[in-house]
Amino acid sequence: MNHPHDEGGASHGAIAAVTDRAAQRAKELGVAEALETLRAELEHRPRLGRHIRTITESGQQVELYSTRIEGDPAAGRPAVNVVHAYAPAPPWPPTVRIANVVPEDTPHPEP
Repeated sequence: MNHPHDEGGASHGAIAAVTDRAAQRAKELGVAEALETLRAELEHRPRLGRHIRTITESGQQVELYSTRIEGDPAAGRPAVNVVHAYAPAPPWPPTVRIANVVPEDTPHPEP
């Protein structure tokens, strides 16, 4: 998904990291490997996902995004939503912080 601020859909040189809280939650949910794949992709496409809003944090513009990782029932992996924050610059280089991993609520069948 391209974002209007993302010329041509590609950004270069972002540093992406997973917070301790998000890493622990991903491990608990069994999605640590999928989260690492997303982290690597965010280094190249930091505006991946649905833009939630832009905030100012310590005088710097920070863009918040939500990205869905599909579940894999065969592997016992649930679908999750990942919230990440992108700080384009300054300071350089741009950074991405994966802040939270939330399991997707599945609809319950009517009784």
